[in-house]
Amino acid sequence: MSIDDFKKEFSSREGIHFNNAGRSPISRTVSERVMGLVSDAVIRGSLTDHELVESLGVARKNLAQFVGAEPDCVAYTANTASGLSQAALGFPLTSSDEVVVLDQEYASNFYPWKVACERSGAKFTVISSGESGSVEFASGGALSGKIYNAIKPGVKIVAVSWVQFQTGAILDLQEIGEKAHSVGAYLVVDVIQGLGQLPFSLRDLPVDFIAGGSHKWMCGILGQGFLAGKKEFLNLLSPTLIGCGTFNRFGNFADLSAPMEASARKFEPGGFAFMPLLALDSAVSVLSQAGMEEVSGEIFQLSCILRRGLVEMEPRGLKLISSIDQRCGITSFKLPLEAELKLLHACRDSNVALAKRGEFIRVSLHAFCNEDEIERFLGILRECL
Repeated sequence: MSIDDFKKEFSSREGIHFNNAGRSPISRTVSERVMGLVSDAVIRGSLTDHELVESLGVARKNLAQFVGAEPDCVAYTANTASGLSQAALGFPLTSSDEVVVLDQEYASNFYPWKVACERSGAKFTVISSGESGSVEFASGGALSGKIYNAIKPGVKIVAVSWVQFQTGAILDLQEIGEKAHSVGAYLVVDVIQGLGQLPFSLRDLPVDFIAGGSHKWMCGILGQGFLAGKKEFLNLLSPTLIGCGTFNRFGNFADLSAPMEASARKFEPGGFAFMPLLALDSAVSVLSQAGMEEVSGEIFQLSCILRRGLVEMEPRGLKLISSIDQRCGITSFKLPLEAELKLLHACRDSNVALAKRGEFIRVSLHAFCNEDEIERFLGILRECL
């Protein structure tokens, strides 16, 4: 599948979708998969159960391949927060341990660790961005250095987002993971803002656990998350939700001698939400066929066009926050209050989707976006300044 073919998958959309870091539209392939599942549910009901179970096995293998994990080390969850909560609340923290997080983390990768530390007595260390709001995450950058220096003996968990949701700043997982492992700590990563727009392989990185969801850059539908990890880390986790699936005993009565499921499926306590799950499988298929290097390259090219247009408006009061050459599709900027209000109203009236995140306006471009849409948006912005 070429990038042009990838764009055609989304050709039915209306308006300008520049909030893919919030929720992306779904592709034609995903739509057809979901409609087929709905039709089957109406017409055939539980007669399709055996087919769904077979599809689940295939989907798990496809997702594992996409993230660079072993199929037995992948589990489906309700959302990203569920996966991160499983890591935080299922890990055997003690009062002598320390957890390091960043103050720019989204709540789903912040509060589970806060609660886990409160329950266990572990130390909860929050790395401050500083008054400048620095977003330098690359190797040697200010915040990367702060996190690196905070990882010392006694730290047991480093919990970060691969891509920061407000600015798109990308963390150097190789550098942070190597430092974490050198002191006996584990690296837990929220990948929802990176997976689907940047190439990723758990197998090739010193990352122990990831959690993500389907409705952002993956272009799936809401209500489906997943986790994956290295076997050593997963073996340390106790399931936080318990059901028949925890013991792989679907369709059986209670059995005191039944062993707990050995694979990551122990984190799947009951029945599956097959529609969002198989929608995610189709979304993985579309991204895989297009090629993540190609998708990522198109996102970067489009984002550079947008950022150059934003830089031209800096003399008029705009301040670009995201790095002009950062590799992901998130671009954040600040506006004077009056211009910001004008822009938000104008975008709503013009059917342009973007987001306000903290002090910033966040625009997030996927590979299905195009240059004409960027020029239309920049035209709206110029009129607001």
